[in-house]
Amino acid sequence: MGKYQFKVDLKGIIRLLSDNLYSSEQVFLRELLQNSADAVSARKKADQTFQEGKIRVTYRKEQEGALLTFQDNGIGLDEEEIHTFLSVIGQSSKRGEETRGSYIGQFGIGLLSCFLVAGEIKVITRSVREEKGYQWVGKNDGSYAVTTLRKTVDAGTQVQLLLKGSKYETFTEQEIIRCLSEYGFLLTIPITFDGEEEQRIINGNFIPWRQSFCMSEDMLTFGEQLFGEKFFDVVPLTGDGIKGYAYISTRQTSVNIANRHKIFLKNMFVTEDGKDIIPKWAFFTRCIIDADDLTPNASREGFTRDEKLMKVRNWIEKCIFDYFVSLSQYNVRMLKKLLRVHNVAIKSLAVENEQIFKLFFPFLTFPTNGGVLTGFQLVEASKKHPVFYCVDVDDFRRICPLLEGTESLLVNGGYIYDANILQKLQKYYKNVRIEVFTESSYDTLLEAPSKELAAGLAVFLERAQETLGTLRCQILLKKFSPAELQALYIPESDALLDETMDEGSFSGFFESFDFGEEIQGDTDKLYLNGSNRFIKSLRQVEDGRLTAALAKVIYSQALLAGHYTLNAEQSRIMNEGLQELMEYALRKGI
Repeated sequence: MGKYQFKVDLKGIIRLLSDNLYSSEQVFLRELLQNSADAVSARKKADQTFQEGKIRVTYRKEQEGALLTFQDNGIGLDEEEIHTFLSVIGQSSKRGEETRGSYIGQFGIGLLSCFLVAGEIKVITRSVREEKGYQWVGKNDGSYAVTTLRKTVDAGTQVQLLLKGSKYETFTEQEIIRCLSEYGFLLTIPITFDGEEEQRIINGNFIPWRQSFCMSEDMLTFGEQLFGEKFFDVVPLTGDGIKGYAYISTRQTSVNIANRHKIFLKNMFVTEDGKDIIPKWAFFTRCIIDADDLTPNASREGFTRDEKLMKVRNWIEKCIFDYFVSLSQYNVRMLKKLLRVHNVAIKSLAVENEQIFKLFFPFLTFPTNGGVLTGFQLVEASKKHPVFYCVDVDDFRRICPLLEGTESLLVNGGYIYDANILQKLQKYYKNVRIEVFTESSYDTLLEAPSKELAAGLAVFLERAQETLGTLRCQILLKKFSPAELQALYIPESDALLDETMDEGSFSGFFESFDFGEEIQGDTDKLYLNGSNRFIKSLRQVEDGRLTAALAKVIYSQALLAGHYTLNAEQSRIMNEGLQELMEYALRKGI
């Protein structure tokens, strides 16, 4: 059996990198910058006396386009390393497993990214361990050549690319400067750009956490310049292997809107996407983070989801949480200000976390029939008056007008997270009663009439109850708004289901079930409004037949006012009531 070597289609691999690995062509600038930074770091590690690392990028226009050169004074490569690392696809130039963790570039494919923008790569390099220098020229057809340089060159490495056509038009001086400024923002190795239009230092930025002492105002200014927006406050992010800040936005945000962050690994920019490293509940922040010990994915545009990532995520979550704990203890005014803007964000967090629930609930706000109230105000109100909450916004809007002028409190729990938070309230606050609104809640929520009015209408209520008894409708006297509304009809919970089922529907299905006396005893309710002038005047009615007729008409009007569909029995009751009233009027000569 023969043994053969794989043949590699380099152009196919380059196309694969372009289509599937890298998000854009500009990553070649990051790869070159990373290779230079790693080379300088390697030389510092090999030679403790070496401290003057530097990276120089030059841009020169030529007849065919522009020559872009990256030059560093790092550790360089000897001839064996050139053949081993530059010419073998997938081989890392970071020597030894014990040192690989000190570098970001560990996949040996970074140099290949240059083929995304150039058909040829020229590398001039000299190792610090020898005097000879070499030139390596690789082409996108898979061929390469190595020659020994006759002239002496400084230790380090140069990478030259000729940008032509559309690549020349895309990667202008300003675009290259912009990319290098983003990728190398935190690098401590000086990066200079020497172009035909501009010469400048790329990095050397003021980084607050590198100062021996830094005021919070300086941290805020740093973030505002970095992200281009104003912030409420800044949360230092410090932990095992991370440094940075979380900035709290002054604008309302949403969990569905991805904020753009600045996330670095060993001072090199990696990504703006924080979904794997920033807690989901902290979507009201924008973060700059430099991590020392995360595992980059193959494209180095994200991170591997491993224990290291979870560790960093937990540190960030702890820092932000501790910040809010501190505010609750020492700066409640600031906490209230933040929660007015980020109320929903904090609620989403409180739903999932008991500690955060207890910490923030008193400061969270909820819409009620009495205006927007805090959790603390709801708890205090529940000690004096009934407090209920609706889980549906439409229910709240329907019930709210009935409570005008009363002391009863109804919370609109129909917005995101509100009902979930209120449902958990009794778990954490044992002596607090804030209950979900059901049809039976009307008895408690609607205000009781005066004793005088109740006594005056007792006879009418008794006779009306006898009249409507066959309808399984309980008649009650309450006070509610608007005063023009004579009565309020509330069907039992299963009434809607009954209306949608024909007499023969589901025949026999329920016969084997015993629903118990309590359910069998459920009734519709008709609340007479003790605030209504006409209802109050019913105290004067003494005629039994008139009482029956009025009860039927009031019942029918309440049904119609509630937009309920009258069944055959209810239609009969309405017609009887109207006819009896007309007959009564004729007898009295009205």
